Amino acid sequence: MHFPTAGGQFVRHLRMWHAVLASLVGVAVVACLILLPSDGVRAVPNSPCRPADSARKDVPAAPDLDGDGFVDLVHEISRSLKVDVLVVPGSEHGPDHDRTTLLTQEDLGVPDGIQTGDDPWQPTIADLDEDGHADLIVSGAAQILWGGPKGPQASGPHGSVRLPGSGYNTAPIAGDFDGDGHTDLVAFRDSNEKQELIVLKGPFKRSGAPARTVEIPSPVHEGATPVLVAGDANDDAATDLALYDSPYDPPLLFTGGAHTAGGLSKKPEHLPEGENVVFGDFDGDGRRDVAVGRSFVDSYDEVDTPHRRGQVSVRYGKEPDKWITVEGGDFKEGFGTRLAAGDFNGDGCDDLAVQLTRKKETGDARIEVLRGGSEHGLGSKPWRTTKRSVPGDDGPVDGTLFDVQDWDRDGRAELALLGKDRWWITDGTDRDEASFPVAPSKNQGS
Repeated sequence: MHFPTAGGQFVRHLRMWHAVLASLVGVAVVACLILLPSDGVRAVPNSPCRPADSARKDVPAAPDLDGDGFVDLVHEISRSLKVDVLVVPGSEHGPDHDRTTLLTQEDLGVPDGIQTGDDPWQPTIADLDEDGHADLIVSGAAQILWGGPKGPQASGPHGSVRLPGSGYNTAPIAGDFDGDGHTDLVAFRDSNEKQELIVLKGPFKRSGAPARTVEIPSPVHEGATPVLVAGDANDDAATDLALYDSPYDPPLLFTGGAHTAGGLSKKPEHLPEGENVVFGDFDGDGRRDVAVGRSFVDSYDEVDTPHRRGQVSVRYGKEPDKWITVEGGDFKEGFGTRLAAGDFNGDGCDDLAVQLTRKKETGDARIEVLRGGSEHGLGSKPWRTTKRSVPGDDGPVDGTLFDVQDWDRDGRAELALLGKDRWWITDGTDRDEASFPVAPSKNQGS
């Protein structure tokens, strides 16, 4: 998967994919449920999608840097050995563009010449030192801006995660992978000597030193640089780890809480073939489900897409041995290019936003939402379709699916789309809640 760079065309990272969400192999039953569109979204009192005994919680936690209770829109722009981070604070009206903060490479303390991709990512946000404030971890250098009552500040304390050796392209991801109650980090290292997973066990000192470092031989073939995704696939106290987007391997799933040095299972589960992985509760039973997208669109535009529909494979927590496959879009439309889970109508069941992309490098994109339900889980027909574009010298650039969060804290999730130099925040019915430029105004900054 790729995103548009701020102020530029879609660019494909050499790894081919990086970000966050779920992959499964094996085709099973094709869901046939059809959901009719609704003219609006509304909370449903006493919804069966919201069981009283559900202990469900989000993993990882939603990014709230300043601790005001509102999710912030945060993204890292990496380009040509340069890294910046934009923070758009959340509010009761959603992301507040007027308070956008730009943290430059100098503000972040990222060293010159750091290896980066050409895509904007979501940096890691976690409370590493357990002081009650969220910290910001950025880039392959794993630079830390330590949090405080007003969030991480350019003028505040800095640090860096103590990563062994070199060969890191992106910031490590956070989760409690061993289930001991402390936040851990996991990174993928690709150096000339070897490839491996690096598990850094929390809590962390202000020096950036973890309580312990565990190195695990790479589970993927040489030359692969997979995306790491933290989530919960089995509803226990430990975070699980998914790896996907290797051109040589199916998506893999390590379960957390294992009796190993790193807390991850010795061998990963092979998921169905696909290019992204996401976790959600699509049937509202309080147990996490897993979805895997497979668009059949190649990472390079010059490679023809086969004449077939894209698909999403789903495994529900109540039936851990059964996979359901939903096909979508038309032939060669790339249904399943990117996935994100969120409850767009406030009924307690997660819905699934699915991006379609005919050609990944040219940025042709639209997003369809499959609605979750208490009896059956995800429907097989889109509930709503969203498409946004900005004009460009070579034609329009479409907004791609960047994130799903409840930014205004109204109990219903919104979609964040990123297209060239513009954000769109839309609800589940395709209405814009906000739209604003990516770059902050000149009078704004860190």
